[in-house]
Amino acid sequence: MTKLNLSLTNKIIALFVTVFLSQAAYSQMDCRSTLGAHLTPFHKNVPILWAIEGTMAPGIMTSPYNDTDITKLNGGMVLGALDFTIAKKHNLYLEGGYKNWTTSDFVNDAGAGKSKHLGMRQAFYTYTNNQFKIKAGLHETQLGSFPIVDERILGVSADKTIGAFSFNLRGGTVMKNFARMGVFCSNRHLYGIISPNYTENIGKKPGDTNLAGIAINWNPQYKKPVQSQSTTDSDEFSEFTDEFSTGSVEKKNFVFSQVQLLFYNEFGNQNFIPDHKLYLGAFADMNLPFNFVAKVGGVYQNMSNNNTVIYIANLGRILSWQNGSSTRFDVSYIGKTDVSQNALYMPLFSNLFLGEIMRLDAADFPLWNAKINHRFPGKLKFNIGIKAVGQITDAKTNEQDIEVGISPFKNHLKVTLIGSRVQTKLTPNDFYMIRAEVRLAF
Repeated sequence: MTKLNLSLTNKIIALFVTVFLSQAAYSQMDCRSTLGAHLTPFHKNVPILWAIEGTMAPGIMTSPYNDTDITKLNGGMVLGALDFTIAKKHNLYLEGGYKNWTTSDFVNDAGAGKSKHLGMRQAFYTYTNNQFKIKAGLHETQLGSFPIVDERILGVSADKTIGAFSFNLRGGTVMKNFARMGVFCSNRHLYGIISPNYTENIGKKPGDTNLAGIAINWNPQYKKPVQSQSTTDSDEFSEFTDEFSTGSVEKKNFVFSQVQLLFYNEFGNQNFIPDHKLYLGAFADMNLPFNFVAKVGGVYQNMSNNNTVIYIANLGRILSWQNGSSTRFDVSYIGKTDVSQNALYMPLFSNLFLGEIMRLDAADFPLWNAKINHRFPGKLKFNIGIKAVGQITDAKTNEQDIEVGISPFKNHLKVTLIGSRVQTKLTPNDFYMIRAEVRLAF
């Protein structure tokens, strides 16, 4: 650790925040990789795409335990991808890479420190037609509107559309080596203020920790097309997925845009999942007056002496300005009502991880979350984003994050600056972090 005068540390933080507020930049709080956006053909007559991305992530963080210490943060990663497409319906995608990182000096974990990894990140086959898509192999997947599954699985994801209904089926196994918060997560090793073993309850071999579930979606606004019409698949490798539709809504409209039922199960080796775990959920998406959109719903967890209900309320809006810029904001509340006394909500693969540093998740409910992102016009994609998350009870952890970035050279280079402030009863002091991520992709 390096000793610094506290006033100097505050000046550094103040200067960094000033830089944030004087620039507009690209902001994405969750996944800042641009690898998929740069898949390029080897040759116009060869159905193979490739991309490579390198990342550096230096930074510093003040001590949660005293007023003088700071620690350096450092991480780096190189990822490469190959994409093979045959007859437009068959696709094979391979992604792997190398990663090294140095953990914060403040980590209270004997196994922390430095590490280097080389391995496969994704390897899957996809078949797609107009109304059906199936993916098999090692891949990242989600299930339903509520973040109960956001994981990298070895298994199958299938999506089928029939008129106003769509069905999302997920099944597979998850292991420590490839879990989304495992070896190849871009920044999960860096901070580790509170013993960061994100995969301690995930199995080491196939069959230890498994998942299976289905989401049934109904579009109440569906109208049968007069003539045959093909659907367009969402971009598997888009840099982020909007939670809210940007479609036009009349000022006085109130309509349900989607209703969803969720059935989900986790099972496996009793050393990791000792009790049967069943989850039942229901959600509704609504378009509100003045272009607001909302999501409400809940999930019931059925376990032996551990029954509880999780509910969510979310409100958001996207504003488009005449100069071509756009602003998006949303606020959420995730609450918890116990059926069994002192019940714990225990899905293994939700990976909500709110907050750049503290990674608040299911164990920390109830939580509130708010964010605003502004994208400026122009080829450089200047954006700025501000995000806050807070815990209602227990340690009452609160974190505020800000990101700015820029993407010059036709988006091949992406520079993101990140700043965070954390307040929690888990440590004696508030603490701060500033960090940069520099990504170069081809």
